[in-house]
Amino acid sequence: MAGEAKVTRVEIETFAWQANGMTTVRVQGGQLKTAYDPDAVATQTGTAIKLVTDAGAVGEYVRGGAGAHEVAAGARLLLGRGAHEREPLYHELKNQRVYGFLDVALWDLAGKLAGLPISKLLGGYRQRLPAYASTIDGAVSGPLSDPGSYADFAEQCRQLGYRAFKIHPFPWEEVQTHVETVLAVAGRVGSTMDLMLDSFCHYRTFADAVRVGRACDEGRFFWYEDPYGDGGITPFSHAKLRELVRTPLLMGEKLRNLQERMAFVLAGATDFVRGEVGTEGITGTMKMAHAAESVGLDLELHGSGPAQRHVMAALRNSNYYEQVWVHPVVTSTEPPVYADGYVAGLGAVGADGCVPVPEGPGLGVTYDWDFISRHSQGKVTVAADS
Repeated sequence: MAGEAKVTRVEIETFAWQANGMTTVRVQGGQLKTAYDPDAVATQTGTAIKLVTDAGAVGEYVRGGAGAHEVAAGARLLLGRGAHEREPLYHELKNQRVYGFLDVALWDLAGKLAGLPISKLLGGYRQRLPAYASTIDGAVSGPLSDPGSYADFAEQCRQLGYRAFKIHPFPWEEVQTHVETVLAVAGRVGSTMDLMLDSFCHYRTFADAVRVGRACDEGRFFWYEDPYGDGGITPFSHAKLRELVRTPLLMGEKLRNLQERMAFVLAGATDFVRGEVGTEGITGTMKMAHAAESVGLDLELHGSGPAQRHVMAALRNSNYYEQVWVHPVVTSTEPPVYADGYVAGLGAVGADGCVPVPEGPGLGVTYDWDFISRHSQGKVTVAADS
């Protein structure tokens, strides 16, 4: 396209911050779960990117995770590209971990060049998004360390305005404790909130997944997510689980791309479909949303952030925004990098049970680059002559 702004330089910076009360718990198979421990202090990392163009416009994106050198390898493919050349990048990088990070930054740039929020570029279906409170993986002690405290927190979230609540259970060895937690939460708020359970593939046998699933049936849960230790990737066993459990399944978080998710759908192995902005970007997630819509299914977005809000704002076939990971004490685990009125964490929801969609161009948020610089762990610049 003649005269289109081209990316001439990419700046990538990794930063870190301290989160009081956060720890990790190792469970069977070496898997790590994020949990609350009142005596712990965890170091969280994030990555920030700037796409600088020859027209002066800058695309920006900040999120937790990733690393500067990892992102830099893929970022070289952006040099000389215009903000609207996203489809070629999707096919070149769609199976790479860094793809989603780069794609979102390109969408931010496109929105700024157009003077429109990303949600409007995508279709602009709504501006208020129904949200669910998505807990951290329980606690070593205190809140979220036992079934009753999960029920207490669900009630607190309902009072804040949330319409739905998702349990990430503490990795208790006894499956019966998981069953009791499901039933405790359902007994307390089940008549007034949609409820979800995400074990993050914790249950080590198919039988344990069935036991917990039948508790979800009793509690009339809205969905049952990534139940057991196959890693969330086996269509046959999840199709069989659907025969034995009435609660709808939500699968796809552990799958890599559109093709794998649609194979799961066509095998009859899920009821809702996961959308992964973090790994598949906005481009790949919109493809997945439309593919799900073509067979009459809903897509539920994974994780929190401005990018997820813009995508959900453009979708008809999506029910809830995931406000992750929340806890009565640790109220937000998102990077504290916003210099405007954007609110993350437990307090993001309004009295109507919804979160707003940023209205400015691109992602519509202003990042606190001073905070990022003060907490920098290293910076990489990629340019045509580097």
